[in-house]
Amino acid sequence: MTTAANPPTTAEGPAVLFLGLRRSPLEWRAEIEAAGACGLSVHVASDADLTHTELPERRRGSFDRAAALADQATEAARTVRAQQTNSGADVAAVVCWGDKYVGLTALLAERFGLRGVGTAAADRATDKVAQRRAMEPFGLNPPWRAGRTVDDLRSVTAELGAAGRPLVFKSAHCSGGRGMAVIGPDSDLAEVWALTSTNYSGTTDFLVEEYVEGSEHSVSGVVHDGTVRILGVTDKYLDGPLSASWATAVPSARTQTQVKELRQAAEQAVLAIGLRTGGFHADLRFGPQGPVVLEVGGRLGGDLINSHLIPYAHQEAVRPYESLLALLAGGELPDEPREAERGAAMVLLPKAGRPVQDVVMSVRARPGVVLAEDWPGTDSVVAVVVTDEPAELPGAVAGLRESAC
Repeated sequence: MTTAANPPTTAEGPAVLFLGLRRSPLEWRAEIEAAGACGLSVHVASDADLTHTELPERRRGSFDRAAALADQATEAARTVRAQQTNSGADVAAVVCWGDKYVGLTALLAERFGLRGVGTAAADRATDKVAQRRAMEPFGLNPPWRAGRTVDDLRSVTAELGAAGRPLVFKSAHCSGGRGMAVIGPDSDLAEVWALTSTNYSGTTDFLVEEYVEGSEHSVSGVVHDGTVRILGVTDKYLDGPLSASWATAVPSARTQTQVKELRQAAEQAVLAIGLRTGGFHADLRFGPQGPVVLEVGGRLGGDLINSHLIPYAHQEAVRPYESLLALLAGGELPDEPREAERGAAMVLLPKAGRPVQDVVMSVRARPGVVLAEDWPGTDSVVAVVVTDEPAELPGAVAGLRESAC
């Protein structure tokens, strides 16, 4: 398993172009090592600094996220052409790990005749309003309305709020919980509408939907020409509505019947969005009437789910990063995974003013903890705990959090 202490490894041969990288070294190093395991050399293009990857300069490129999508593609394509000139090898796959790069990834894949989710599907995957429209015929949505102006917001809030249930505002082109708010009777709608400034599209598009009570989940997988292969169903631990998850756990602790319903809803959502070939994650909430889809992403998700948790839970028999790269480079869909043999969870633990290394050392001493590292950009340390039996995982997660509070 990749850790932050391992240097990134690459292989000579056909290349994969990564657009952007995960924030945590635990994830981006796993991405690079997965490419090496698939016989792919690594090139990265991003709108951010890449020197921390330790890749040679000839394997690093850049583009301006503020430019038009076609211009971004032209800039990123220079990385492709440069690597072809330097090594004589073709680019076999283009992959991204953030929602804001999905459209660029799809466009580049089409330009170079490579497999990808497709530009039309990428547009829907990065537009929450378009997703809702696509999924409406399948009964996967809560009651919802869309708009672009503060007057639209007042109108749709009055309409949906008549039922007396909590409402959620979402900027249409955001990810990671940005641009969201709970709308209550005392909410200042002008302030809520101002959250549209977080759209990475530059638009003021938004949607409002009823908040669905229930447990939250993420479904990971790959798709190819209408066939969906689900690689894992994850439980998310949250402290309240719209709060960021403080833990993710594989496999899900829901009943077999409920997990089957989550899988079916995720598959329907992926097909409704029209994703062609690539990775996906579907976020869902299991409410009183069953699963409701929160959103579908046209790329594999984060939170160590695909880099660490699914591989740990399946004792390395299921490796989503490698499955995705192999598929994009011309391979086949992976086999349907067997049930997870172990439990694995990512848990965020507060530093609470303590030195990072002190927290890390304390956490690593806990039973079942296989790694603990600083979690970049937060005041937390991330730990991964593994149990021999999946049924033991919820107790291990609760015990780990209690020990840190």
